[in-house]
Amino acid sequence: MPFTDPFMGKVAIVTGAAQGLGLDYAMALAARGARVVISDLGTDRSGEGQDPMAVSAAFETLRARGFDVVAHIGQLEHEDACRQLVELAIEHFGALDILIHNAGWVDYQGIENQEQAFLDRALGISVHAPVWLAKHAWQHLKRSSAPRIVLTTSDRAMYQRYAQPGLVAYAAGKMAQVGIMNALSMEGQEHGILVNAISPVAKTRMWGISQAPQELKPEWVTPGVLYLASGLCHDTGYILRASNGQFTATRLCENSGVSYPRDLARVEAASLAEVAARWSRIKECHYVPVKVANTRADLGESPVWDAQTGALYFVDITGGRINRLLPEGEVERLYESAARIGALALTDRGNLIFTEDSSAVLLDLACGRIRQYSVPVHPRSTYRFNDGACDPQGRFVTGLMDEVPSGGTGALFRFDGQLSDEVIHCGLALPNGLAWSADGQTLFFVDSVARKIYRAEYPAEGRLEQVSLFAETPAELGRPDGIALDREGGLWVCQFNGSCLLHYDRHGHLTEQVVMPVPRPTSCCFGGENLDTLYITTARVGMAPAQLRHYPDAGDLYAIRPEVGGIARHAFKE
Repeated sequence: MPFTDPFMGKVAIVTGAAQGLGLDYAMALAARGARVVISDLGTDRSGEGQDPMAVSAAFETLRARGFDVVAHIGQLEHEDACRQLVELAIEHFGALDILIHNAGWVDYQGIENQEQAFLDRALGISVHAPVWLAKHAWQHLKRSSAPRIVLTTSDRAMYQRYAQPGLVAYAAGKMAQVGIMNALSMEGQEHGILVNAISPVAKTRMWGISQAPQELKPEWVTPGVLYLASGLCHDTGYILRASNGQFTATRLCENSGVSYPRDLARVEAASLAEVAARWSRIKECHYVPVKVANTRADLGESPVWDAQTGALYFVDITGGRINRLLPEGEVERLYESAARIGALALTDRGNLIFTEDSSAVLLDLACGRIRQYSVPVHPRSTYRFNDGACDPQGRFVTGLMDEVPSGGTGALFRFDGQLSDEVIHCGLALPNGLAWSADGQTLFFVDSVARKIYRAEYPAEGRLEQVSLFAETPAELGRPDGIALDREGGLWVCQFNGSCLLHYDRHGHLTEQVVMPVPRPTSCCFGGENLDTLYITTARVGMAPAQLRHYPDAGDLYAIRPEVGGIARHAFKE
């Protein structure tokens, strides 16, 4: 069956189309058979002045390539200019299918120096223009077989970490377009009008450059805009972030269990004192955990990412299983034992080291056979190894715990290449997650019963020095379990029985709380091509039948995409 381009015969309006992103959008649409109206006032980077030659030059460039294009010059902050632009499209082409509002400008003005004219220009092009354009385009879009609107927002407005001083006016306009997108996407549903937004990062004249960039090229954003503007897109109300040829779609999502507007299904507080006391629970980030695999682990733990194969290994402690999540999404069982399997790590030869009860074990993945067992470190059956990881020197460090509470009898053990063990720290109630800093000189480790995360200097010899408290997790949020470090030194902590993950910055300050859809997250690790996905194991062990009916997905594998990726874990040296 011959392929029909989704833009063949369509009519599109592109604003801010004299150069940069807008011109690239218009050129790509026209090259695919669309008839395009380009609009640009030719202002400077502060939104002032006008240069008719700018859009005229773009028009001549497009016409020279044989494209069916019409040019428009107008001040789009005024309704009349927007109406004239839409009428121009109808007059020349008889229809309108696509509206892409790309026009905008970037300039800086500190809040103490903010001027009315400066703010008015910013809001005019970013707030008034999309509203007036949509108003006059609406009746024509309703007659289209695939009506699409693409607005433009910015990461500089949406994310506090990327905001910059002096961009108040710019941010106000760009965030307004998110609200306009949300409202229009709902209003357009009955007519099939899909409204989305692009948040592009590209080096154009707004960056103050005049030469073709070697990175962040405008043409690398265009495929995403084409998708949003095409009949291939069936979603509405999304923000497509685009940078360097990479794309990620996002939207503000409601927390689970909310019955808006009367029940936010979250933390109750009736006074200033209660809000202050419960603030760590109240402030939530808006990461939405996504289920990766239906594993139903009894006690899922110790996820480990294999960058060589793109697979994720993890264990079910009380189920006695080692599992592997393949890139295709299939979960396979690699190993099964009657013993409790605790910590897990990769070796430098592509094998696995893990723990069975109070022994360390080497598994040859090629043949699926055990190559070596260590001597058990404790004679009592209630003792077993829990979480663990490899240090920068390639030795395996894991915590021994007593499943029958017995005070501070837990300890950290270190295994060398011959599986000889040595105690490197003791006096813990329930040793748990471990993680090394990027430079390998600091070890973070958890005592779950104490609800404390410790930090210690870790010299190459593998002993702990200068042990100090890094953070104590809130009592109302369960107990800290597994941990993972990000590239900025922030620490992600799974809160067993707390239904959440916590994030602490490198100074030990609580900065984020991610609500999980199940009550017992257990451990986490960074994975994915750029270590930008945080995988999270969970448990169902000890949950009553009524709880399991309420949380049927307990024990499954989840993931989130934090703003900052992680650091690679070390391998065991055989």
